[in-house]
Amino acid sequence: MAEHVTFFRMKVKPGKIDEMMRMMNEDEPSLAAKGWQRTIAGRSKDDPNTVWIAVTWDTSERYFKNAESPEQNASYERMRAFLEADPEWFDCDLINEERA
Repeated sequence: MAEHVTFFRMKVKPGKIDEMMRMMNEDEPSLAAKGWQRTIAGRSKDDPNTVWIAVTWDTSERYFKNAESPEQNASYERMRAFLEADPEWFDCDLINEERA
């Protein structure tokens, strides 16, 4: 089971969700070696430009090391160009994970 999960909510510019998700998916293979495990994204039923994402990492230490890296900052800046405002972040210690 993962140790760390970060949730974030983003208000995406109209018509930019698919392009933003493609850009984010391109980064995931390189993140796996750094401790990234899984990303789940969903679109709000009330506002189709609001996206919620949950990302799990094997440890909080590796998550924060990646989050503070220049490479991750560059990825964030590319993602930020698709957004109307800065995302809201919620970092958590994972206490339960269930799968079918």
